[in-house]
Amino acid sequence: MAEELNTRLAELEARAQFYQTEYEYLCQKMPNAMFVVDPARDRIVEANDAACRLLGYGREQLLSSMTISDIHPHELEELREFAGEIMAKGAAASDRLSCLSAAGRTIPVTIHGSVFEDQDGRQMLRTIVVDMGHRHAFEQVLEDEVRTTHDYDEITGGSPALRQVLDQVQRVAPTDSTVLILGETGTGKELICRAIHHDSMRSEKPLVKLNCAAIPSGLIESELFGHEKGAFTGAIQQKRGRFELAHGGTIFLDEIGDIPLETQPKLLRLLQEREFERVGGSTTIQSDVRVIAATHRNLEQMVADGSFRQDLFYRLNVFPLTLPPLRERREDIPLLAQYFSQRMGQRQGLPALEFSSDAVERLLGYHWPGNIRELENIVERAVILCDGGMIDTPHISVGHGPATGDPLPGGVRTLQQVEQDAIIVALQASSGKISGPGGAAEMLGLKPSTLESRMKKLGIDRTAGS
Repeated sequence: MAEELNTRLAELEARAQFYQTEYEYLCQKMPNAMFVVDPARDRIVEANDAACRLLGYGREQLLSSMTISDIHPHELEELREFAGEIMAKGAAASDRLSCLSAAGRTIPVTIHGSVFEDQDGRQMLRTIVVDMGHRHAFEQVLEDEVRTTHDYDEITGGSPALRQVLDQVQRVAPTDSTVLILGETGTGKELICRAIHHDSMRSEKPLVKLNCAAIPSGLIESELFGHEKGAFTGAIQQKRGRFELAHGGTIFLDEIGDIPLETQPKLLRLLQEREFERVGGSTTIQSDVRVIAATHRNLEQMVADGSFRQDLFYRLNVFPLTLPPLRERREDIPLLAQYFSQRMGQRQGLPALEFSSDAVERLLGYHWPGNIRELENIVERAVILCDGGMIDTPHISVGHGPATGDPLPGGVRTLQQVEQDAIIVALQASSGKISGPGGAAEMLGLKPSTLESRMKKLGIDRTAGS
């Protein structure tokens, strides 16, 4: 009998040891940081791999020389209150604390703690620490997106040209009139659309966007008006179009100049009659949508060429808004650059960087064929390259090659500048298309391979045309 009990006890001890080993392994390999803390001595007695990675210390250093106060030096009172809450309740959580890493970085964390007794009967705290830094950065991006989508306080600048546009926005926004936004690529047409929607009677309803240049001509009608099941090969179920999705709100038809000629009569009917049918359907659907369209193309010239319907142009051109290119509002460039620097710093967890006077002069001296979008990209690159607290001329990569960033005497531009501008304009006109009919290579009289080679040498990618 005693032998059986001893055997059974040995089996239970072996099983307990197995589970203890498995538990320790899982604790070490779990993705979140885990600490065991002796509150009486203010010491860490256990830490897993994730805890070491989070704080940037080796395990030996963490257990032998670090105290809890070293990790939370600025929150000692809050830390004592939290530890007391765990001891009183048995378990508690807090999202009000942060940790200080070995590199001096403050890490916002959420801590889940519980109390237990060790083998000697001493009360210990087991804490799971979740790094919230990435989540906070993500929330900042979401806040930026909400602000971008629903507010236009971020439209930066005070130039007369911009003030005139904003005055027109304030006049037309409360109405229900169709708006046609005109301007070069990168001048902020979508941002102006959002501003109009934000100040309209439809601001609580959806703002639905469609880039007409990004949809194949055979699919754009389905995207706009939807389709019924079986309307064409691949239509395996009914689909609502953008006009249905925008019901009660606003639809933004970007690059309206690229809408196929065969689709234009259907869009004209919708604007006139406020009704449409899905592709393959016979049921007439009423449309209650405000239309805002935008293009970088010359629609009047397209009407003259026969590639855009005159009656559709008149329907869209109720309230035209022409956005000035950046070169016509140079006084706004320093403000825009500082805004983009600050926004990128917030998103990347980097400090806000100032611009030296020489850097500002360099920005002001450039001709900005890509407008605000190009400025944003150049500022982003400068923030990444800058090691100190001040962005200077070496960080400002405007133009390509040693001479393109600085104008020649007498305002003469280099051949490289002229070539760069010609390629960018062609890419804009072709919406980034390089080869084939209507492509940038055809416009420039080059082979696609030659154009791609020149683009690579000049540091231009096809997104310069988007």
